[in-house]
Amino acid sequence: MKNKHKISSVQTGDSRFAFLCILPAFAGVGLVVLAPILKAVWMSFTDYKLTSVAPPRWNNFANYKSLFLSGKAGAYFVVTLTFIAMVVAIQFLFALAVALLLNARFIRGRNVMRALFMIPWTIPSVVTALLWSWMLHSQYGVVNWLLFHMGLIDNINLVWTSSRTLALPSVIMACVWRQTPYMMVMLLAGLQSVPNDLVEAARVDGANGWHVFAHVMLPSIRPVIDTSIMVAVINNSQMFTIIYNMTGGGPTGRTTTFSVGAYLEAFISYDFGKGSALGVVWLVFLGVFVFLYKRYSDKKASSYL
Repeated sequence: MKNKHKISSVQTGDSRFAFLCILPAFAGVGLVVLAPILKAVWMSFTDYKLTSVAPPRWNNFANYKSLFLSGKAGAYFVVTLTFIAMVVAIQFLFALAVALLLNARFIRGRNVMRALFMIPWTIPSVVTALLWSWMLHSQYGVVNWLLFHMGLIDNINLVWTSSRTLALPSVIMACVWRQTPYMMVMLLAGLQSVPNDLVEAARVDGANGWHVFAHVMLPSIRPVIDTSIMVAVINNSQMFTIIYNMTGGGPTGRTTTFSVGAYLEAFISYDFGKGSALGVVWLVFLGVFVFLYKRYSDKKASSYL
């Protein structure tokens, strides 16, 4: 009994010591992450404007009502969903294709090609926005020159970032170009972890290349795919730098996502209350999406077992 009591005392002491060791980390997370979120939630229920000398005043759901009744929240929601869906879908297809190519044994110089494909991801977002703004410029942009000489467009001075129809595709191309390498690396790591025995067994059973890919490789890398898509959705939901530096949210709100809209409300209109309300609405939606997608991916993964 004495030995058991000593063991339990030692375990209790170790637990307390471990808790004290991780307490600074929890405190840091609380100060850096939780505190700003709680303050933003509080600000979303107040009349908080930098143009007024009056202190923040509690106004219940006035900011939310104003955003929804004016149609701003709905417009931002549609633009954000369209932007995320297009960027994630396109970058996933490109990343998967490049990962399959680099995973093939007959490709020579795969290590060099991997390093080259990672270059766009190492470039800062501001530089990416400037680079694509120059490439899509209506007078000296290389994209218009190439498309014109390929016979794909009739006007060599085609306007991209200021066009109501081409502004969103412009920022989508820039974001896909920068973010595809990161997803490609994740998918390539997943493909390289697929056991060769499974692939060889499927080929011995008469499966062709498509069957091996669809019924062996994809189920094997399903957790990697789910994680890659979730990370891509979260990253693009807070994409601001590329969009704002290329279009400023225009023209006429065609590229104004929730992140850009929150910035415009808070730092251009100086209305911190409405800016915080937009951030809270998008945070709730993103949290619900991550929760539902996680449940779906877990259910799908259990079906393969």
